[in-house]
Amino acid sequence: MRSMQAFIFDPLWDKLVTEDLKNRLKNAGIETIITKEIAPLTDCRALYEGGEERLLCVNPDYVNWRLTPDHYKDIPNLKGIFGAATSFSWIDSSYADEKGIPICNIRGFSSEAVAEWATMMMLNVARQTPRLIKDGFPLDFDRDYMKYRGIEVHDKTAGIIGLGNIGKAIAKRCAGLGMSVMYWSQNSRVNDYTYEELPSLLREADVIFPVLAVNDETKKLVTPELLGTIKSSAMVIDIVNELFEHEPLIERVKAGTLYGLGFEAQPGVFNEYEGNVWAAPAYGWVTDNSMYGTEEKWVENMVCATRGEFPNRVN
Repeated sequence: MRSMQAFIFDPLWDKLVTEDLKNRLKNAGIETIITKEIAPLTDCRALYEGGEERLLCVNPDYVNWRLTPDHYKDIPNLKGIFGAATSFSWIDSSYADEKGIPICNIRGFSSEAVAEWATMMMLNVARQTPRLIKDGFPLDFDRDYMKYRGIEVHDKTAGIIGLGNIGKAIAKRCAGLGMSVMYWSQNSRVNDYTYEELPSLLREADVIFPVLAVNDETKKLVTPELLGTIKSSAMVIDIVNELFEHEPLIERVKAGTLYGLGFEAQPGVFNEYEGNVWAAPAYGWVTDNSMYGTEEKWVENMVCATRGEFPNRVN
């Protein structure tokens, strides 16, 4: 191992990093320079001075989910960029790619938490909870039971687009609820569930879960034309931001040609969407296990870098 400096920008560092993790960094020969108060990254002058080998380690919330080459191109002797998230589309890698600077994400820390959140969204949409919330949970014995009646997911078919760690965790929960599971995946093939081509899955599934990493390739997969083939009795439960436009589905729910939609949205907009639309912030990963797991895997990436290893490299 060789000594390095790790410049860590993380508002939650003191709340989540244990003494054991701090000792792992110290024992690996890593000097940590911690910045917790959010400010422009370029305000940290020490990051851009000196000749020591260094790592740039960023909680994406610190930079409002946008890291550009202007943030890191002038950092001397930069050996790696480490994001504290699974997503890495918020990092503009153009300069790093040109210079051969590794960019690493963290994986597998929130699969179970996000799968539970997606299942919760499905069950709430199935039982018309968004409409009940927006209408203040009225109860009129003569009319409301018919107006707000939901559906049961037992014996329905879940269609999962992308069978990575989160997709598999969702599939396991759906099967446990008595649902049939079909899937489409670019890479994975498993015997536990039924493989379907993407157009067939979108036409036939009762509950559709898009669970793909967002990149230029995957953004081309779920087209508006394919979204238009989803049957009117179906639900779409989307825990992936920016994979496709939600507006056509929102309009279909409003028009009564789609049973329901759940997606991750900006804070405070839940009541802005008519009908059976669950639009809440991306809290799916926010559990004790996931948040502590984030820091543990982030630290492991830093330690690996001292050995010249980048197992979670994404560029």
